[in-house]
Amino acid sequence: MPLRAVFTLLGFLFLALHGVAADTPVGPQAVQPSMARTSPIPTPSVGERLLGILASIETAEAERAAMKASLPADASESEVAEVQGDLNRIERRLGELRASFADLATGGAAVEQLEPQQAKPFNWQAELEEILMPLLEGVKRMTERPRTIERLRGEREIYQARLAMADRAIARIEQTQAQTDSEAVQEVIKALEQDWQSHRADIASRLQLIETQLNRLLAPEDEGAGITEIVREFLAGRGLNIVLAAGTFALTYAVLAGIGGVVGQRLQRREAAKIRRLAKAGGIVFRAFSVLLALFGAMAVLSVRGDWLILGLLILFLLGVALTLRSSLPRFIGEIRILLNMGGVREGERVVYNGIPWQIKSLNFFSALHNPLLRGGTIRVPIEEMARLQSRQYVKEEPWFPSREDDFVMLEGEVFGKVLLQTPELVELQVAGATKTYPIADYLGQRPRNLSLDGFAVPVTVSLDYRHQAEILSVIVHQLRTHLEERLEDQVFRGHLKDLVVEFNEAASSSLNIIVVAIFGGAAAGHYWPIRRFLQRAAVEACNRYGWAIPFDQLTVHLQPAGASQSAAPS
Repeated sequence: MPLRAVFTLLGFLFLALHGVAADTPVGPQAVQPSMARTSPIPTPSVGERLLGILASIETAEAERAAMKASLPADASESEVAEVQGDLNRIERRLGELRASFADLATGGAAVEQLEPQQAKPFNWQAELEEILMPLLEGVKRMTERPRTIERLRGEREIYQARLAMADRAIARIEQTQAQTDSEAVQEVIKALEQDWQSHRADIASRLQLIETQLNRLLAPEDEGAGITEIVREFLAGRGLNIVLAAGTFALTYAVLAGIGGVVGQRLQRREAAKIRRLAKAGGIVFRAFSVLLALFGAMAVLSVRGDWLILGLLILFLLGVALTLRSSLPRFIGEIRILLNMGGVREGERVVYNGIPWQIKSLNFFSALHNPLLRGGTIRVPIEEMARLQSRQYVKEEPWFPSREDDFVMLEGEVFGKVLLQTPELVELQVAGATKTYPIADYLGQRPRNLSLDGFAVPVTVSLDYRHQAEILSVIVHQLRTHLEERLEDQVFRGHLKDLVVEFNEAASSSLNIIVVAIFGGAAAGHYWPIRRFLQRAAVEACNRYGWAIPFDQLTVHLQPAGASQSAAPS
């Protein structure tokens, strides 16, 4: 076993027997004593600190040489391994001391920074890291000062605790040395004291270096650097770079988009549908190209200005967008085809959306649908909704809605009203002097008949008794028609009459029925109920004038005589 290890073991045993371990905890707790027990450390000059570190280096080198010389030539493998472990510890200690000496002498500069870098084979991951390194370095520099201060404060507490423990151990060794007269024990204790003094010197030099670095980092900033100075530096540096990059992007995109818009409008005016479709696709591709070119312009400005932090953030943002598009692009193939006017819905065609026919005015991320018969009849539909629809070509004669405002309509259930308002959400009707509102789906569900569009017909059935059977075909039909024509001359809606039909309809079970149909133009739709009442009234007047009997429902009961019933009974 090496002599140094023997001395160390004897020292720990000696201190344990005399109660050092009772006052100073050993292990993890030994490095965190109370700061109140540590006496303030005087701050020596730089030269004195360098001399102390140099003395510690010389002591460590001498210790390394002695340890190598103490190893016999015929030592076993275990002894060699043990000595090698001690030598490695001394080497690490020498490396720390030399680094502390160089750091204190040069103010933190390192010779390694001056060495040229060797050429490396191409590696895209390494190249990407090199591109993003300025960004990471910028963020690291922004947080380096507080992180370094916290690290040094932690190390200072640890080394102060170690220094206090070394002082107490040395003091106890001196007390023990004064209490014994044995030369053998005095020799061992003296070697142990030298070992502790060497460790204390190393700890003190390291603590002084930490104090120097903390004082440098905690030094107050220049008084002239205020908020105004910081803002001015930002506007003259990174802020100006951001403004120039954003301006380059906006100007490049505006110029290219303007050129593409002019060309696209001229191509859209062509009558050929294929040319318009290609113009739509080319416009979208050119717009994407404009965005990419504008981004390259902004990145070029940042590169020329040397602002790697903002350039790195922009590259990270673009990489995130690219990864997002890569994972979601297959889901948007159908929507992309619609944007290119090559999908199931196309511009200028007819599509049914929410039960209403619409004309597709434009296809975009929010497509424009138009219905000329609805107030506020232009709506915006998202592209994902359009992807579920199917459009077709239409003809001019196809109606866009069953009614128009101010039209008269008849709904199921003989609901007659005037259309006051119709929008993509609701229809308002004036029914019997009151306003009634229908949701668009309910209105269309009642299948409205538009009386104002192409005209309407009012049918009335006139029923006569069977006693007029002989003359109904030859005389009565003619007389009824003549009477109705005479009475129509006095009515306000006479000018809108298109045709009057009076014909025998059927021989019912208890009456002979004549059908009267008055056909009017759409302008008379507001007189629908007056026309119906007039025809009923005029038919009754004709019956009174010519003495025609109007039948009514009768129930005829045939009763047999009582005797006949009894005689018919079996005996």
